[in-house]
Amino acid sequence: MKRIILSIILALTACVSLSAQQQGDKAVAAYAALNVSTTPSTNFDILAQFDYFVVDNVRASFAVGMPVTSRLIAKVDDRNLKRNSVGVYFNPNVAYYCKLADNIYYTPELGFSFELGSFRDRLASTVLDRGGYNGFSTYLYPIYFEIQVNARMAIGISIGELYYENYKFKNTSNGIVETVSDLSFRLNYGTLCWRYYL
Repeated sequence: MKRIILSIILALTACVSLSAQQQGDKAVAAYAALNVSTTPSTNFDILAQFDYFVVDNVRASFAVGMPVTSRLIAKVDDRNLKRNSVGVYFNPNVAYYCKLADNIYYTPELGFSFELGSFRDRLASTVLDRGGYNGFSTYLYPIYFEIQVNARMAIGISIGELYYENYKFKNTSNGIVETVSDLSFRLNYGTLCWRYYL
């Protein structure tokens, strides 16, 4: 009996006509992103986003997110010197929706972020330095798909990211400013998005 009810619910969900991706449509979204590299480095982001379709199949969005990062800086006597940081960023972005099937869209996304926050450099459990940072990044998600669950809900999945960052870290104790700039393609970066169309 449970299988029959579940089958009916799934069939009804699949039959709902889709009204998203048309000019004037609005949505809210929640993202979680994770990057784990072969070196001891991990980035985890959560963000909330507001979407507006400026024309059919083109979404303009504004997001606010919180990144938490742990990055290997150097090795000191076989111990890892890590930089742990937490911040907030503001992210305008745009995506194009290309329909692949009834409920599946290919949606490459291009965005820009301004970020600020604080950091601590740790050697094992000892905090060596601390301070603040700010900077910007730009990105492209070339492998991004959105799957429409029904007329109101969708799930987005991306794998990989072309990424450029430029950040300045200012040490509180000595005022030294360190600039980090990097251009890379991270295949080990992925996002999972839940989107609700208003």
